[in-house]
Amino acid sequence: MPITTPYQFSFNSQAFGGQGSAFQILSVDGLEGLPVIRNQDDNRGYADGMFTGQDFLGARTISITMQVLASGATSAQTNFNTLQAALLPSVTGTTPLYFYLPPAAGEQFIQARVRGLRTTVDPNYTYGLITCQVEFYCPIPLIYDSTLQTASMTIGGALGRVYPRVYPLVYLSGSAPFTSVLNSGWATTYPTITFNGPITNPVFGNFTQGQYMFFNYTFADVETCVINLLDKTVTLNGDPARNLLTATSTWLTAPPGTSQFYYYGTGTTGATSATITWRNAYI
Repeated sequence: MPITTPYQFSFNSQAFGGQGSAFQILSVDGLEGLPVIRNQDDNRGYADGMFTGQDFLGARTISITMQVLASGATSAQTNFNTLQAALLPSVTGTTPLYFYLPPAAGEQFIQARVRGLRTTVDPNYTYGLITCQVEFYCPIPLIYDSTLQTASMTIGGALGRVYPRVYPLVYLSGSAPFTSVLNSGWATTYPTITFNGPITNPVFGNFTQGQYMFFNYTFADVETCVINLLDKTVTLNGDPARNLLTATSTWLTAPPGTSQFYYYGTGTTGATSATITWRNAYI
């Protein structure tokens, strides 16, 4: 169920924090603010200073310190066992860490995996006041609103021209049936586009950013293609299909604000369709 209590967290269906909880949060470190920055700086050889390269966001590490208490007839030690069972490390993948921190309008999440759970057995532990620290590793540092936004994309007709020189040059007019993607966050978000044929050599683009993706393929009406712009993957009926993209294609993004997305191709019918989904993103 969505979190509606401020300052409450949930991971693997285990809630902690919030009024009346047996798992009281004392502090959260690493969630607010920037994660580690990955830079490409290099030294200037036999000279003072550095050459500045590009900066990228690294992974985010979140540490949550909490106190585990008794609840009714359930001892603090039993509650701590329940917490441990929900916070097991995973071999692969990530799990959403949900939370509600004002002034956000509602529930948000970040993809995480457990990297540590520590406590000390001392007199407080014996008396039912267990202090522990949980460490979450978040390979993607972006925070998302839980609400998934969806829009159907309207296919364009003979829109502009494509000049296949050594690479395809795409020229668009201002009459495209654009789909507005509003990212109300303050970080770039990466939508997912799902489309099905029939369509030949489709082009998907962000007119606002001047980005486009050109597919050199004829998709049948029984074929479904998914473009995951965050992971930079393309699948066709569930199988990898990045090879269908031309070499000059650029991966689309949706920075804060409104971006105008579009798509077009030939050989379409009334069964041809495309959907774009995204979430507001923060850092």
